[in-house]
Amino acid sequence: MSSISTPIQPSSQTKHTISSPTASRWRRWIDWRIALAPVFSLVIYLLWYETAESGRYAAFILPHPHTVWERFTILWENGLAIQHTLVTLREALSGLVIATGVAIVLGYVIARIRMLSYMLMPYLIFIQAIPVVAIAPLLIIWVGPDIESKIAIAALITWFPLMVAVIVGIRSVAPNLRELMQANAATPWQIFWHLEVPAAMPSLLGGFKIAVTLSVIGAAVGEFVSSREGLGYLVIFGRSTSDTPLVFVAIFLLTLMSLTLYTIVGMLEQFLLRWQRAGQLR
Repeated sequence: MSSISTPIQPSSQTKHTISSPTASRWRRWIDWRIALAPVFSLVIYLLWYETAESGRYAAFILPHPHTVWERFTILWENGLAIQHTLVTLREALSGLVIATGVAIVLGYVIARIRMLSYMLMPYLIFIQAIPVVAIAPLLIIWVGPDIESKIAIAALITWFPLMVAVIVGIRSVAPNLRELMQANAATPWQIFWHLEVPAAMPSLLGGFKIAVTLSVIGAAVGEFVSSREGLGYLVIFGRSTSDTPLVFVAIFLLTLMSLTLYTIVGMLEQFLLRWQRAGQLR
């Protein structure tokens, strides 16, 4: 007795199940929180516009949005906006690189050697507890008024959250996994690269999100104290000359820089931690 076999067609439910990872990926990219950001910005703009139009505050206290835009246009056309932004960006990124190197070395050593943790952490916390605004003039005197002092201030304000992120990440490694790799004759480098780095990566990238914004703050604080260029200098110059639109332009550029760096780290996190999402979809 012969039978004719027909290919089994996937049901609509099966198709939906197969395509669900792709759909969920698109939903992560088109997040409702991203859609709310322009709406929130529009609300702030309208409140600012209506307050400026009401005439309750003088122009040197709260300038009109159109005046701030015209001030930005002038700075952009003569190249000063890009020039001062690049100076602050260079200081922030240089301080971030130095802080990253110090934080990774110190964090790893403290996480792996408990005795050093007990010895060093009180002093490191003491250093972090010193207000950067208070110590910035001393750094200007010790290092000099040039760009090196701004880089030092940016690094000083940035290294601690990165170090804590490294310590938390390294200590999150399960002891049985470390023992398993040692039992299989893994070298210290193999344990570090294949076990400790992936385990510490989520915590480290979370620390980077905080650090990139703090590095911009550190660079601006250094420029507040002593500088002839940079966005922090524009804030001080605008305040001293009662040029409030210039102050607003500099603040907006600092905010845009921080948001851009934060977004870049977020995209890097999505790329480096894609293995976590792949494991969750299984």
